[in-house]
Amino acid sequence: MALRRRTFDSPDERLLNSSFHGNQRTFDLPQRDYAVYDFGYNCLEVSSVPDWRRTQMRNGRLPMAAVCLVIVFTMRGMLRAQSPPLSITLTGQSMIRSDIRAHVPSAVPIITSLLKGDVVFTNFETTIIDEKKGQSRKDGRFLSPPEALESLKTFGFNLLSLANNHAFDLKVPGIQNTIEQVSRLNLGHAGTGNTIDEAAGPGYLKTPKGTIALVAMASGRVVEGGSATATRAGVNELRVEGNKPNEEDSRHILQSIREASKKADLVIVSQHNHVFDKPFETMMLEELPERLVPPDWVKKWTHAEVDAGADIIVMHGAPLLHGIEIYHGRPIFYDLGNFIFQVPPTQILLDEPIIWESVVAYVDFQGKNLRSIKFRPIAQNKIGQGQADFQDERTNNLFLQTRGLPTPATGEQAHYILERLANLSRPFGTTVVAKGDTAEIKFTGNR
Repeated sequence: MALRRRTFDSPDERLLNSSFHGNQRTFDLPQRDYAVYDFGYNCLEVSSVPDWRRTQMRNGRLPMAAVCLVIVFTMRGMLRAQSPPLSITLTGQSMIRSDIRAHVPSAVPIITSLLKGDVVFTNFETTIIDEKKGQSRKDGRFLSPPEALESLKTFGFNLLSLANNHAFDLKVPGIQNTIEQVSRLNLGHAGTGNTIDEAAGPGYLKTPKGTIALVAMASGRVVEGGSATATRAGVNELRVEGNKPNEEDSRHILQSIREASKKADLVIVSQHNHVFDKPFETMMLEELPERLVPPDWVKKWTHAEVDAGADIIVMHGAPLLHGIEIYHGRPIFYDLGNFIFQVPPTQILLDEPIIWESVVAYVDFQGKNLRSIKFRPIAQNKIGQGQADFQDERTNNLFLQTRGLPTPATGEQAHYILERLANLSRPFGTTVVAKGDTAEIKFTGNR
């Protein structure tokens, strides 16, 4: 009997419970069945088929290819269940302006203790200056030395979104400097590029437990000329017009998510957003309620991203802690606030006490299944060492270099941070349960 060959290239079809036979590999299956595949995952032979199946095959009622297909789908379920757990740590944005290792070495073990897992992610909210190229700190706003990125790697970060409203603070040279340095350090990244295709395209991080894709974007407060085009380096911008994502931008981004979902085991989507129901500066200065909740267009847009294949959505920008939604079994972190916050003291609209508090989220997946989400509350020091410069936002002095560093929150402060997170998540049907100085999401059957 001739056997039609069927190729399977899903990442779920792993080389587990198998043995070599020449240039083929045999997969052991339940109920005494086994299948033989070549290295292209082509089904070549099925043996030890139960008697009733062999009878059907002899009578022509069950083609051999169908038996292969049944066994492969059985294997997929087994292998997915056997996939090793993948841990992902998500933090708030990192506006890191210095080499923390040099200026505050005592902070390194504290920060490192907060970051664990196979994937450790943040939004890099600054841009790299390379003074060896003749660039000056007077040429841009929030600029950082290459050693800032080296610090992030030392802490444990291995995946970065580069898309935000400060990515273009040194214009095209800053975009290129940052990409050059993250590539040198072998950090997974996405969100900026030399063209729009590069900026909107997914970046990939390969870990021993699977491949993670990242698609990143910024919406709002991107300066004119800061968005990438077919011929200009810049940011992957999602323009928002009339409380609705621009059709062309959204098409690019959703296509990138679909592409990533075909090539990676999990897809993370990052968005740095400044488009709210009220003007951003007014909302922050007046401490309006809108600063603590995502606008309706964001909720609809993130749902579309999950529908396109996103497994995790993590947002920044406000920068304040927002609630969490579990949509079709996929977590949406509407804002994780700050992780490292070395903002100039001239920025008085970013001075509210709760801006200096947030959480670190620890997300566990097994295969495509969300297993758990836990939280550790953190706080940053608002006051650095030395004298603050309240006049020049470009000053990068000891005060700036030693402020905004995260430490674990404890006691009453931890309680109120976690209580705020629970209250903000409740409208999305998400239950956050505090356990001392930590918390976790209680899943229901509806996720």
